[in-house]
Amino acid sequence: MKYKITFLLLLINLFLGQIIAQEKKDNKIKFEGSGFIKTDIYFDSRQNVEALEGLLHLFPKDISYDANENDLNAKSSLGIVDISSRVRGKISGPKIWGAKLSGLLEIDFTGITGGFSSSRVRLRHAYSKLNWEKTEILLGQEWHPMFVKEVFPSVMSLNTGIPFQPFNRSPMLQASYTAGKFKFIGAIISQADYVNSGPEGKSAKYLKNSNIPNLHFQVQFKPENFIFGLAVDYKCIKPRLSTQVKTKTFITNEKLNSYAGMAYFKYHKSKFTAKGKVIYGQNLSENIMPGGYGVRYINPETGHEQYTPFNHIYSWANITYGEKTKVGLFGGYTKNLGANNQIVGDTYGLALNTDYFYRITPTISHKIKNFLLALELEYTVAAYGDKADNYGKFETSHEVSNTRLLFSVFHFF
Repeated sequence: MKYKITFLLLLINLFLGQIIAQEKKDNKIKFEGSGFIKTDIYFDSRQNVEALEGLLHLFPKDISYDANENDLNAKSSLGIVDISSRVRGKISGPKIWGAKLSGLLEIDFTGITGGFSSSRVRLRHAYSKLNWEKTEILLGQEWHPMFVKEVFPSVMSLNTGIPFQPFNRSPMLQASYTAGKFKFIGAIISQADYVNSGPEGKSAKYLKNSNIPNLHFQVQFKPENFIFGLAVDYKCIKPRLSTQVKTKTFITNEKLNSYAGMAYFKYHKSKFTAKGKVIYGQNLSENIMPGGYGVRYINPETGHEQYTPFNHIYSWANITYGEKTKVGLFGGYTKNLGANNQIVGDTYGLALNTDYFYRITPTISHKIKNFLLALELEYTVAAYGDKADNYGKFETSHEVSNTRLLFSVFHFF
């Protein structure tokens, strides 16, 4: 009997020891630092709409004649920039409510998107995640769900496919649930660095004043070697809180609703990857894509305005092949489809004076351990409108082009 009790006590001690050891393991917090040093050397054949010392290239500027009918923008430029170098810290643990707690804090030195100051610290990502077996909850600043981290262009340029691919990091609450090969994603999203345009310039207040966050729902299907996705996105903004006619001021509650639909795919096997995306969207300028809205009605007595969104279609495709030495080809096309209603007043947004864009980008890169060299040729065409109808859709346009040669060096750590 004495030996049985002793054996039983030994089993209890072992069991409690395992529980305590597991609890200590679950409560352990781990920090991992990483990042890269990056230098970009680029040559442009033309002046461009750009930011961050020219590193964030969007599209070529329109023709602008001097007194002798010479194009002021038909001038080349050369730049060497290292401000996209990046530092990140990953945090994991402990367990909370049966979920794995993790987080990410990431910065670079590019300052505010759209600005021109260099070597300014910018917050890229700052979020915490809780992961259960099938459910994930994320809170903080992360890529907008329309970016789709699993499916975005594999190019060396910092623009990552702008103006054909969304580029937006925003504060959000995002939840996802995985059921077999399906993943369901829902998010409520605010705005910070990437914002809409309006009567007072670019600001996050147009979304905030509507009292409705940007709402997003997405479903992914992941059979072997493939990813397929569909998504819908809804946004409501309030461009004005008041209007003025002569010396009288009037409160206004007019809002603008806009919608977007997205479809995408990715195929990956061995060294080959193919992927693409199509978006039909309204007022997506906060994603640094052409789009916006215009005034469709003005009340002559109160100055109250009603708004109409511009519609655009955005598309791109990308293939890559290789491992250490990799080659790739990217192609994109964006088209202005005009507004829903006739425009009678001002317009707000990005590149509403353009009819369409297209781009072709071949890339080659070679990686040696934690060192990578890449060469990329980016040919971009913008068609600026000559004559528009009452809906902001262009009947005729003219093309201007820019060829960018980019040499990038990455040192990963």
